[in-house]
Amino acid sequence: LERAKNELERDLDQLKDHLDQQKEHRMEQERRIAVLEENMKIFEEETKGLQSQEEQAQTTLKVYSMNSDRLQRNLETAGEENTLLQESNAQLRQQVEGWAERVSELEAEMQRCEAALSGMQQDVANKDERIMSLTDCLLRMKAWDSDLEEEDGENGRGDITDTQSHFQKVQKLIYAAKLNADLKSVDEDKDRVFAKLNDEVKVQRLQQKLQIMTEMYQENELKLHRLLTVEEKERLQKEEKLNKADKNIALAMEELNNYRYHCINANVSCHVADLDLSFKLAARAADRELADIRRENALLRQKLTDTQFKLDTLDKDPYALDSLARPLPFRAERSPYGPSPLGRPASETRAFLSPPTLMDGPPARLSPRGKQRMSRGPMEPPGGQGEMERSGGPHSDSGSISPTWERDRRGPMPGPPGPPGPLGPPGLCVMHLEFCQWKVKMSMKLCGDASYQLSHDPGIESPPLNTVRAHFAPKPGTLQLFMS
Repeated sequence: LERAKNELERDLDQLKDHLDQQKEHRMEQERRIAVLEENMKIFEEETKGLQSQEEQAQTTLKVYSMNSDRLQRNLETAGEENTLLQESNAQLRQQVEGWAERVSELEAEMQRCEAALSGMQQDVANKDERIMSLTDCLLRMKAWDSDLEEEDGENGRGDITDTQSHFQKVQKLIYAAKLNADLKSVDEDKDRVFAKLNDEVKVQRLQQKLQIMTEMYQENELKLHRLLTVEEKERLQKEEKLNKADKNIALAMEELNNYRYHCINANVSCHVADLDLSFKLAARAADRELADIRRENALLRQKLTDTQFKLDTLDKDPYALDSLARPLPFRAERSPYGPSPLGRPASETRAFLSPPTLMDGPPARLSPRGKQRMSRGPMEPPGGQGEMERSGGPHSDSGSISPTWERDRRGPMPGPPGPPGPLGPPGLCVMHLEFCQWKVKMSMKLCGDASYQLSHDPGIESPPLNTVRAHFAPKPGTLQLFMS
């Protein structure tokens, strides 16, 4: 009993050491989770920076759109001004055509007036000559009259000559009156001709002004056409720049969405890989611990049955202690549970099975292997127990290296189940169960955060939630193992 107690204390120390190791492993897992949270914060900061860049790009796009609207309005106003200028140009062209017709008419009239003027000038010259000749004649007549009066005064004769001289004077006066009338008409014609000449001069000046105005209008039209072509080129260049900016913004948005999607996928895959690795490690460690605990419990139960059997045999036969102290040559090397009374030859066990009470009571619980053999019945294959003994049990290191979740997926392997009763210290299993439940909660929390971020992130196609939960969920064999 002291040795069993010492072994139990040693096992308790080992379990405490293993518990410390599990605590260290848990702290390492917490540290990894903290690192993952820091990475998540870094990724969130990067996403915020990308969102700020996206907002800046949107503001620049708005500025470009406002500038394009302003340029469009300016273009519309320039087009309206161009239409007005074209209308005014058409009106001016019509006026030019009217003025050209009027000028042609005035030129024809001016030519006629020039011809009439030349004729009038000749008439005026002729009449001037006639006037000069008439004035000379009048002066001569006056001289003649004075001479005649002197002669009449001196000589006092000739009534006939007086009458003739008076008749000549009257004719001269009539002729002088006609000449005065012709002279007045000529003056009037001269005034009309000068008026027409002034009109022609005015027409020429207006024609010169019209030519100058048409030249100025043509120059303005050319300037406006150049300005319109320059503005059209600038508008086309700005539209090209805006299209390029739109393409760059669209590419930036696609890169941003791809970066977000890759970041989230990387986070999810990282969490899945870490949690899957941690679950695998925890499951392997739990499988090994459970196998060790079952093996130790089986050994302790075997020792307890051996000591109980010894005490019962000593109570019934005090001299049977020598026969019980012999070495057991059979199955001590192959059995992982230590020596068993049923592993002895038939000659040694036959003496213990002689009393009828031993057939009914103690031999039924001598060894758990015997009970297992009794409980399985004739349906068990004959080579199953030998194979399990060669491999060292379902959880030995020398047997199959396939993990527990693969064996849970393929189904339970044939082998000796655990002995009835308590499986060792219950605190370790409960602690492992709490640790596994905590990991499941953390994985579900991370899965919920990832699904929330995927569902609330616009423009990213989120993977199905069942797939993420299937990645994060622990293997079913691990929880079944701990619950068992």
